[in-house]
Amino acid sequence: MKKYFSLILALVTILFFAGLVAKNEWHLHHSKSIFIQLKPVDPRSILQGDYMALAYELNLQSLKALAESETERLEPVIFNHSSVQAKVILDSQNRVVRTVLDINNSFAGHNLILKNPENRLQALYPASRSFLFAEGLAQCYEKAKYAEFKVNTKGEAILFDLLGDELQPLNCKQQKNWWKRTI
Repeated sequence: MKKYFSLILALVTILFFAGLVAKNEWHLHHSKSIFIQLKPVDPRSILQGDYMALAYELNLQSLKALAESETERLEPVIFNHSSVQAKVILDSQNRVVRTVLDINNSFAGHNLILKNPENRLQALYPASRSFLFAEGLAQCYEKAKYAEFKVNTKGEAILFDLLGDELQPLNCKQQKNWWKRTI
């Protein structure tokens, strides 16, 4: 039994990671796309190479007004929770128009789970705060105006792509074929 333990452990590990990959692939192919406007950010890191730090325009103005009038109701929802359940209102092109915390689970809209590392309304964000890309594509990704998320019915989001101002693909990967060493 001892000599098969390593083999069994390796197989269980492979099956676990294969299951995670399959779950995320299913999520990407069977979820709704929503688009969140980006705020300008610096797309370069000395330590990590090319990447884009993302900040989102979630239209939290309504939350600020709600927070001022009902602070004691919002504190338990936000404070010391790693994620917060929100509802987003989308326009006809699935762009986020407004984001509201769903305190009583009564607000109509699409579910979106926001990460909450700093316990502040202004620091809430969906899924990811950065987008990694191949070396040399920073100039192309600087044109990004929207982030495309694949969101399931529970509100779990996966960052799928960065898009232009008319929700068009940037096609940055086609601009540089690093494996052929051409630009």
